Amino acid sequence: MKKLNCNLCSSNVWIYLLLATLLFSCSCGKWIVPSEYIGQWETSKRKITVRTKLKNEPFRFTSDSAIVKIKINEDKTVSGYIGLAEFTNARLKKNASLPWETGVEYIIECGSIGKIYKNDPLDQKEVEIWFAPLNSDGNSYSDLRLTQGFANFPMANLLFKKVKKIE
Repeated sequence: MKKLNCNLCSSNVWIYLLLATLLFSCSCGKWIVPSEYIGQWETSKRKITVRTKLKNEPFRFTSDSAIVKIKINEDKTVSGYIGLAEFTNARLKKNASLPWETGVEYIIECGSIGKIYKNDPLDQKEVEIWFAPLNSDGNSYSDLRLTQGFANFPMANLLFKKVKKIE
């Protein structure tokens, strides 16, 4: 009878266990929005800054205050308002990074929105809301980010409070 090399067997077992763990832990995009996130959320009036840049000129910053309102649905769709700008076809996505390292639980891809306030210099801009994990009060300290082109400009810090559950 042939004797097996233990070193080879144990390393193969570890590789198979690792692969099996990875395969079984992969939800392949199938995740459920936790019930505590589903509902209508609002901020108080917050300072929102829009950054613009013309060729060969420095960045310009325009700020004003606005309220942000969002509705997170069970099917991972999100709609709402960022000041005057309405969005309806946003998607809620899980942050691919580790939330405890980045402070971001979900990313709401709002897409292209219009003017946030009257003196907003951009007619259209692509934005995301980086929705943080809920704190002990059930609120979320989140960010509004301009994501147009390759920009990742923080436009505002937002404190979302849940105003209504969706049943």
